[in-house]
Amino acid sequence: MNYSEMLVYLDLESPEEFRFFEMMADLIESEEDIELEAMYQLFKDADRAEVSRLLDDYFEDTTNALPDDSDEVFSLLDQIRLLLIGLIDNAEDDSDYRRFADEFNRFRNWYSYDSQVEVLPDDENEEDEPIEYACLRDAITTARADRINGENHRYNYENALDFEIDSYTMSFAELIAAEDDEE
Repeated sequence: MNYSEMLVYLDLESPEEFRFFEMMADLIESEEDIELEAMYQLFKDADRAEVSRLLDDYFEDTTNALPDDSDEVFSLLDQIRLLLIGLIDNAEDDSDYRRFADEFNRFRNWYSYDSQVEVLPDDENEEDEPIEYACLRDAITTARADRINGENHRYNYENALDFEIDSYTMSFAELIAAEDDEE
């Protein structure tokens, strides 16, 4: 999907309108291949503070949907959240926005395609039940559905923890500010 197609997909006339949770969710969870250049252009022209807020809201919503025994994936998603928010909050020039778009796209591909979570029936005695594999996005969707329809699954995230955090240095003041914002 190129830039123009992405704007239509997100129902935007311009990047300045990128300010709703659903837009961020649609961008992250889209089944379509989105050109890196299109994402760069969107983020470069959108309001940085809004992108940061939308990311924070999206990650909060996502981690709140995780089952209670999902500490490792929760921690990884929180690290990714801090990375992406730190990159967009401190973007000043084209190379910063390109790096953010690249990291965002890398997260998006891992989250929606490359990650692999085992989704198992809750009844451990049902050995005949096949193990299902889902990307993290779909496993979290299943966990949300479980809460609504009363079903239960167990999730093995071991194979989904392979997202490597690129080095991004945050100053001590940025870390304190991020912690204060969470409280």
